[in-house]
This record gives sequence, C-alpha cells and structure tokens, in this order.
Amino acid sequence: VCLQVIKAGVETTCKCHGVSGSCTVRTCWRQLSPFHEIGKQLKQKYETSLKVGSTTNEATGEGDISPPKKSIPGHSDQIPRTTDLVYIDDSPSFCLMSRYSPGTSGRKCYKDKNCDSICCGRGHNTQSRVVTRPCQCQVRWCCYVECKQCTQREEVYTCKD
Repeated sequence: VCLQVIKAGVETTCKCHGVSGSCTVRTCWRQLSPFHEIGKQLKQKYETSLKVGSTTNEATGEGDISPPKKSIPGHSDQIPRTTDLVYIDDSPSFCLMSRYSPGTSGRKCYKDKNCDSICCGRGHNTQSRVVTRPCQCQVRWCCYVECKQCTQREEVYTCKD
C-alpha cells in the first residue's frame, strides 16, 4: 500500500530552456510528491485500516485473509480492497512502558507542535534552564573558528508520568 501511494504521487515536471523564453530544449523529469503529502495519505489509510483474520490452508500452506467474525466498533466488516491497509493484531499502546515501547513518560516534546499527541493526553511539564552555547562564530585566517559563549534561558517540555 505504501508503494502504491508513493507511485501514485509521481509527477512529470518539465522546464524549457532557450533564448528569451523560447522552448528550444525541454528537459523533463519525474518527481515525487512532497513528503508531507505522502505522509498525510498514509496517515489517512492508517486511520481507515481494516482489521482482518488470517487463515492458513493446512494442505497447501497458502494463507488468506478474511473479515473478523464479530463486529468491532469503528471498523467495517467489508472485504478489503487491494488499496486498503489491513492488520491482523491490534497495535500495543506506545503511550505506556511495555516490552514493545519505552512509553512517552519524560519524553521531550514541542509545546505548540506535538506535546498533546506525544504525551497521550497526560499533559506535559515545563522546565526552565540556563544554557551556554557558542555564538557569533567567525572563521579566522587561516584555519580555525572563533566563537563567543552566550548564555540564554530556554524552556524544555517533557511528558508527564
């Protein structure tokens, strides 16, 4: 499914070369869609993915998928199409520590960008700290870079337990 999304987003882009805007030579190339567009499409497929069952023919060893026997709220019992994303097992929660994930407790996040989603609704802590970093760097003849040390206060956001 991922490759289908990527291939569907390939576009041909052309550019003309010539004097005063004439198109004496035309150069064309194939170009992928912007990464964020592909990501949006894959996320949409993930959010509408279908849970299926898995069966194996003992005689031939061939596998097949089938809709689940009982209805799952929010999921369709429809037969998946070749363009659908399917799964057999539910994903574990990546919010809490488990053998699959370290969880998100204490994880650094960006207040206005992703703390709400990364912290799984638990909120975040704010810590103010003073850091010293190189600044106003200049290349000196011949072979070294000279920097001043600047001190600044910054806020660090981490997910609550």
